[in-house]
Amino acid sequence: MSPKPKPGILEVSPYIAGRGPEPGGPPAIKLSSNEAAIGPSPAAIAAYEAASTEISVYPEGSARLLREAIADIHGLDPARIICGNGSEELIALLARIYLSPGEEVVFTRHAFLVYRIAALSSSARPVDVAENNLRADVDLILEAVTPRTRIVYLANPNNPT
Repeated sequence: MSPKPKPGILEVSPYIAGRGPEPGGPPAIKLSSNEAAIGPSPAAIAAYEAASTEISVYPEGSARLLREAIADIHGLDPARIICGNGSEELIALLARIYLSPGEEVVFTRHAFLVYRIAALSSSARPVDVAENNLRADVDLILEAVTPRTRIVYLANPNNPT
């Protein structure tokens, strides 16, 4: 017998990236891929150069120093701060922790595609809610919540809306 993926995983469509610049055409910046039209900031370049002799060493895994710095700036408890490799990892982590097959995830129609992928890959049911003029409608979101809802993802600000 062949191994079978979890329910929902085969419903995840492959990601199709936005078009890049055409060969010989004008330069193009893919804002949807977080490309910056003005390049990296001088401060980021200086920070990279300062750390470049140490980037071959694996970082401390709990992000303790970063969490403590964030906590100091914002007056928070560092034990309640989670760091990850971008929002996609944290969204998927929430789904793995809180979702079981058949439970629901609510998000708006034009929200981050990863919300749907996280739901499906956790065998949960994605529930996309209509928007008003490409804006989240809190009343419609609340109407979509059921006893099976475990996560409501709300992007603010939302890209591209």
